[in-house]
This record gives sequence, structure tokens and C-alpha cells, in this order.
Amino acid sequence: MFEPLKETIALLKTYGEEMPEEIHQQLHDLPEQWNNTKKLSFQVKQNVAPLQANEVNILRRKCQ
Repeated sequence: MFEPLKETIALLKTYGEEMPEEIHQQLHDLPEQWNNTKKLSFQVKQNVAPLQANEVNILRRKCQ
């Protein structure tokens, strides 16, 4: 996902445009942070699923 950004930075470097070290550090750290965010999202989805199912059942009972 971050490869296009890395390629763009490499292309800019070939034209003499240097990015600050902070940008390189962020590109190094971002893939791990993104994976952690996806894992957290999956965990939240799993925790919310039973609550959503319960609400669906309540609404079904109310409609009947």
C-alpha cells in the first residue's frame, strides 16, 4: 500500500529533490501502524457483532 509513495520519493530523489528524514522514518513506520489499525478494527468488529445481532433480534420482535 505504501510502495507507490516510496516509488514517488525515489523518483523525486532522481531529480534532486530530497525528502526530510522524518518522511523516510514515517514511511518505515506506517506499514506496521496500518497493520495494527487493521487488527484493532477486526477486533472491534468481532466485539460489536453480538451486540448488533442482539439489536436485530429486538427490532424483529418489535416488528412482529
